[in-house]
Amino acid sequence: MKLVRISEDTIIDIDDIQFAIWDDEKQEVRIEFKNTDAFIYTKDQKALDAICGSEEHSVEYEDAESYRRNKD
Repeated sequence: MKLVRISEDTIIDIDDIQFAIWDDEKQEVRIEFKNTDAFIYTKDQKALDAICGSEEHSVEYEDAESYRRNKD
């Protein structure tokens, strides 16, 4: 499981992401998810870097099983 911090209170699992697009005009990232019609925006381009594989902005989560239980 690889997690990315989008904001102080939002961490997402990369495996749940359908796609993420940087919008130059609005200067934001739109992130859409696989299993829902939900999407979120962030102004932090570092989030896009992490989604694309940069280890620098990833979040370590030791107890993946606990995360899955608390996620629902």
